[in-house]
Amino acid sequence: MKHPSVPLPRIGMRVIKTAVAVMVSYALFLPFGLTYREELGGVLGQMGPLYACIACIICTQSTLGQTFRQGISRLIGVIVGGALGTATLLLGPALEHFWLKTIILGVVCVAGVWLCLLIKRPTACGMACILPCVILITGVTGVTRYYYAAARMIETIVGLLVALAVNAALPDHRPEGERGEMDMNVELKNTTRKLCVIGDPVAHSKSPLIQNTMLKALGLDYVYLCQPVPRGQCREWLECAKFAGYAGFNATMPHKEELVPLLDELDGDARLIGAVNTVCIREGKTYGYNTDGEGFLRALADEGIDPAGKQVTVLGAGGAAKAVCLKLAQAGAEVVVCNRTPDKAKAICDHDPEHLHPTGFSPNELARAAKECDLLVNCTSLGMADTAGQFADFSFLDQLKPGVPVVDLIYIPAETELLRQAKKRGHRRINGLGLLVNQAVLALEHFTQTEIDAAEMKKRIAEVL
Repeated sequence: MKHPSVPLPRIGMRVIKTAVAVMVSYALFLPFGLTYREELGGVLGQMGPLYACIACIICTQSTLGQTFRQGISRLIGVIVGGALGTATLLLGPALEHFWLKTIILGVVCVAGVWLCLLIKRPTACGMACILPCVILITGVTGVTRYYYAAARMIETIVGLLVALAVNAALPDHRPEGERGEMDMNVELKNTTRKLCVIGDPVAHSKSPLIQNTMLKALGLDYVYLCQPVPRGQCREWLECAKFAGYAGFNATMPHKEELVPLLDELDGDARLIGAVNTVCIREGKTYGYNTDGEGFLRALADEGIDPAGKQVTVLGAGGAAKAVCLKLAQAGAEVVVCNRTPDKAKAICDHDPEHLHPTGFSPNELARAAKECDLLVNCTSLGMADTAGQFADFSFLDQLKPGVPVVDLIYIPAETELLRQAKKRGHRRINGLGLLVNQAVLALEHFTQTEIDAAEMKKRIAEVL
C-alpha cells in the first residue's frame, strides 16, 4: 500500500532571522570574555549571551514593528521581574524556610502578572514571573543580586537591538496577510458564537486580529474569522451564514452595496448611505448597519481634525465614499466628490446638494478640486495591496495648499503610493487604520449588544497592531 507523502515544514524568513539574531548575539559577547565569569566582578561578572539569545528568539518577528513591540514588552517584563526578585531578596533569612519560600514564589508571580496587566502589557507577564523565580531559586544574594538584575536588563536590551537590526537587514517582502502576524490563540467551546469578515479579496484584512483582541479583552464567548466571498455571491453567503450559525459578519469591498437589498432590516445610516458593512443575524433575520461614516469621523477626531467649515475633496463614489461624504456633510463640511463615473458621484451628491458637489476624475478636474480643499480623502481601491489599480497621475497633489492632510482609507499597505507622493510634497498623511479600528468598535457593539469603551479598546488594539 502506498502511503501519502507528508509535506515537510518550510523554513521561513522569520526562522532564518531568528537563527541569525541568535548567532550575532552570542558572537557579540565572546570577544569581551563575557561568559558569566564571577572573577570579573560587578555587572560584568554576571553577564553572558544567554538572555540576549533568549530575547532574540522571543522578540524576532515577521516585521520590524512587531519585533519592537515584542521587545519592549520583554524589557518591561525584565524590569518588573528584576525589581520584584531583588526586592524579595531583602527578606533575607526568611527565604531559607522551604515552605515560606514556596509561598513567596507564588506571591511574586501573582504580583508580576498584576503589575504587567496594570500597565496594559500582558505579553510581559511571562518574563515578570520568570526572572524573580530565577533570582530566588538560584540563591543570588548580597550586592550580587543587583548586578544580576542589571545584567539581565542589559542582555535583554542587547538581544532586542540585535533582533531589530537583523529585521531591518533582512526585511520580509511577502504580502502582510501571509506573514502570520495575525495568528492568535483563541479558545473555542461548544457555546462559542462565530463572526467573520467577508470580501474579495479579504486575506489582507486585520479585522480578525482586531476583533479577537477586543473579544478576548471583554471576555465575550465569540470567535472572529476571515471568509472570502466572491463578487456576486452574497445571497448564497447569507444562506450559508444562517445555516452555519454565524451571529453576524462585517463586509468589505465589493459587497457593501450588494448586500443592501438582501437584508431584512436596515438602520438609518445604512438606508441613507445605501451600503452596509455590518450584518447581525438574530433568530434567522438579518439586520444591516453602516459604521464606516461614524468610524471615519471618529478617526479624524483622533487626529485632531474637525471637518466643520472645511472644504473636503473625496476621491471615489463607492460604498465607503458615500458614507464618508454624507457624514462629512452632516458635520458641516463642503464636499467635492470626484469619480470616473459622473452619475455615481451625482447620486451621492443628490442626498445633500447644498453641501455635496460632483465632479469628474480627469487630471484637470482633480487639480481644480485639490486647489481649494482643506482635506483630501481617497476612498477608491487605487493603491490597495494585491491589486493592480494605481493612480495614473499624481500631479493634482501639486495643487494642494501647504500642509493639507491627505487621508487614504486603505491600510494595507500602510503607506500607499498616494501617501508617499503626499509625503514628498510635505503634506500630513493618514492611512485607513484609524477608520478600521473605530468602525470595528462600533460593529462589535452591534454584534454583542454590549456597550464598549472605545478608548480602552484602542489601547488593546495598539498593542497587537
